[in-house]
Amino acid sequence: MTRVFFKYRATLFQRYYLKYLSEKHPGRKYFMKRKVLLVTATMFAMTILGETHAAQDVGVRRPIYIVSNNPKPASGAKLRVKARPNKIQRVVVAANITPQTKIVNVKIKTSNLVISTETNAEVSLASSVKGATTMLKKVPADGTVEFENLTPGKYLVSAKMEGFYQQETEVDVVPQKTVGIALELEPVTYQLTIEANVNDGVVRYAPARLLGSNPDGSLKTVETGGYCIVPIKDGKALIKELKKGVYNLDVEATAVEYEKTLTAINVPGEILSGEDEDPNIQQSYRIELEKKVSTETFGSAWTSSEWIMPSGWKLQGSMKTEGFEGVALPRNEQYRYYTNFEMKSGVRLLDGGTVGFVVRALDAKNYYLVQISGAKAAEPYRVKGYVVKNGEAKQLFANPLEGFASTIAEQKWFNVVIKGEDNKFRLFIVDSKTGDERELGNVIDRDGNFRKGAVGIAGQQKSNFEVGLFTVCAPLCR
Repeated sequence: MTRVFFKYRATLFQRYYLKYLSEKHPGRKYFMKRKVLLVTATMFAMTILGETHAAQDVGVRRPIYIVSNNPKPASGAKLRVKARPNKIQRVVVAANITPQTKIVNVKIKTSNLVISTETNAEVSLASSVKGATTMLKKVPADGTVEFENLTPGKYLVSAKMEGFYQQETEVDVVPQKTVGIALELEPVTYQLTIEANVNDGVVRYAPARLLGSNPDGSLKTVETGGYCIVPIKDGKALIKELKKGVYNLDVEATAVEYEKTLTAINVPGEILSGEDEDPNIQQSYRIELEKKVSTETFGSAWTSSEWIMPSGWKLQGSMKTEGFEGVALPRNEQYRYYTNFEMKSGVRLLDGGTVGFVVRALDAKNYYLVQISGAKAAEPYRVKGYVVKNGEAKQLFANPLEGFASTIAEQKWFNVVIKGEDNKFRLFIVDSKTGDERELGNVIDRDGNFRKGAVGIAGQQKSNFEVGLFTVCAPLCR
């Protein structure tokens, strides 16, 4: 392009300069033409030399990346760049700075080290250079920590956290690059042996957080994770690979007469003075399950010292609900743990409504419920069975009472018999005059929610009935 332009420029020069000389010096045309050619050749040489000099000025330049879309510096501004090897460089506009002018940051890649490991772990970084300072950082919630502007070389990286084995590795940091490594911390685990005074059963365990203690010395905890179950065989249960922390333990025997025991343990337990904490040591705990089962007969004792009953109910030679809702249970603990049993009760519907009984009751909110409805109930002449857990009822059974109208008529006495064995309850009605016993059906809980408990009386709201006879025997009445 330069040569083409020169040729065009030389032609114009020759034409006009030759004309000028010819007019000024007529008769010397040949001499003037030679002079024009000499000047033109000189100009061509200068042009070629200029191109050669420009080519020698071209070199490799480091690109500059603008971090933000800030406006360009105003005319006349000077840029000051202070170079630091392997450091982030900052370009500052030193002139014409106004409130609207923004500083332009220029980043040059340095040697960085990114480490990923357990959240809240402490990571240390030590250079192999003698006398170098060890750097410490705590891993944030995202699980990664970064050490910036490192001098290239070898470094020892260490990560530690309570409840985990410490991990170390050596890493080589190279110039102008970011190196990433992962340190997987292996948790310290323990083995526990639970010894119980029963041959068979299960131990349920789950991680928990200790909230404190109750006035009676019991522990307040809240579970923080899912639970696992291990069996009890020959009086022992082995729990493996437990991490350090607090755990809830539920120990339950196969034999129904033993009470489930709820407790909490801190893993690991107390370590003998002077000994190191060794996860290979199997720690043992002894748990005694209390044996509770009702074998005595509970008879009709219509006194407030024998019953826990709802407010509004009356005891006057019998028990009357007076239209108030609630559950009445024996007060004496020896009558609160029946397994297989037989209940006999003489009742009458004072308003033609519904009479109810609870069996295997743990308390006033957890039990099986049996209801028998008369002519004036919301669903007349029906028998129903429910399982009630934490006050919420789930129906298990329902049958119509065909042919029972005269037996359960309003103000008429009749007998109810319930026979409980394992997870099945057989229901009967006996005519108080004829003695005829008729079966109503079976309430079956296939989930086996309650294995033992008290037998009591339950009344619906606005349901008014009277209980004159009430006897509970184990396993059967004779």
